[in-house]
Amino acid sequence: MRHKIFDKIASAIVRTFSYPARPLPVEIIRDYVNGILERKELFLESASDHGTPQYFYDETSLEAAIDRFNRTFRNRLNRFQMFYAMKSNHLPEISKKAVQSGTGLDVSSGMELNSALSSGCEKIIFSGPGKRDEELELAVKNSARIVIMLDSLGEYKRLTNIIRRLDIKNQDRVSAGIRIRNPYQGTWNKFGTPLEELGYFLKTVTGDDVIDAAGIQFHTSWNLGPETQVKLINNIGDYLRCRTPKSYYKNFRFLDIGGGYWPDPGEWLNPENTLIGKLIKTAFQGVRFDSRHYYMKSRGLASFAREISGAIQNHGDILGKLEIWAEPGRWISTGSMHILLKVIDLKRADNAITDGGINILGWERPLTEYIPVINLSRPSVAEKNITVFGSLCMPEDVWGRALFGEGIKKSDIIIVPDQGAYTYSLRQAFIKPVPRIVCYDGKNLKKIKGDKDFLSF
Repeated sequence: MRHKIFDKIASAIVRTFSYPARPLPVEIIRDYVNGILERKELFLESASDHGTPQYFYDETSLEAAIDRFNRTFRNRLNRFQMFYAMKSNHLPEISKKAVQSGTGLDVSSGMELNSALSSGCEKIIFSGPGKRDEELELAVKNSARIVIMLDSLGEYKRLTNIIRRLDIKNQDRVSAGIRIRNPYQGTWNKFGTPLEELGYFLKTVTGDDVIDAAGIQFHTSWNLGPETQVKLINNIGDYLRCRTPKSYYKNFRFLDIGGGYWPDPGEWLNPENTLIGKLIKTAFQGVRFDSRHYYMKSRGLASFAREISGAIQNHGDILGKLEIWAEPGRWISTGSMHILLKVIDLKRADNAITDGGINILGWERPLTEYIPVINLSRPSVAEKNITVFGSLCMPEDVWGRALFGEGIKKSDIIIVPDQGAYTYSLRQAFIKPVPRIVCYDGKNLKKIKGDKDFLSF
């Protein structure tokens, strides 16, 4: 009895002091579930024809996301280029569809670079710390299609040595950008060069006979709004104006503002993942919270485009004359992929086991964020306290502690929606194999191959 009373007190504290997260309005969840159920028959058909567990790749949603992101920023910026961040979902069909739309690709490793080159992409950004010599060599050999983002002065020196050693005849200077460190997110200090060292970096690179320093890049992450991006734009603009000779940057062609744009629904959380919930859970192991859901609201894409473009224009020709590059990943890929599962065992009316485990996601994601789990076979917009497990030999293999549905029975088809970002690329063949992939192109459903050749460089 004492534990139940404490659990109720803990839940009440979370409800009262969950800032900056807020209770997720019931109408938002209901509208979201209804939106998924509008295509219930399509998902059931795919599960029936191609089996489960299944990645359902929705090409139409991907195309819509690419189009909307481009239109939103191009309405504000005269010169804009999007590069899809492959790390969010490296399914080859996604990269190829992005390239067909005119989108470039942002890669962070040699194996991603190989995949991007194979897609036929002609506009590639190669970012990331710790690039190996073999990876830099591949980039140099394909430099007509690639801009290498230099992560440090040491990497610049290694790159110049590689270019001279390769001695490729009739090759133009290799295009490069300089990545600036993000000082506003502490864990990001492994990336880039501090802004206060940019002047010396530019002085060193200016006039280089093998490398063309063509612009600046920065990246921020988990952006629910554009505030951090605007700060960095202002920092860079002020630094170039006040502390850098114009001769150092007069030939710049681009400013790359990176990715990290959070999708419009915002970040959905379980009670234990709010700030106060984490503190309570850490201090009192075993506490159980109620089934309320919370969220941190996103400002929305239009707000990103408006405030970012405004900050750029405020710095006149220093930044305003440049082509603006962006590297969305999560924003583009989230809605491109769903997970379909089948109930294969029912322990109790409120305890079901499905045929796919969270190795499909790559880690215990449902324990760290709120993901609606929906019964397509017995649909309802009411959420019931039914625990849905995967089939792995580990207790953390949980899809959800609640289910949208009239109930649950063996052979029911379950959907875990909007799992296109950082799941397919993190999946593991742990105990169970990774699922099949089925593509919906707006008319037909077809099984497609994955990326067996992607596993090594």
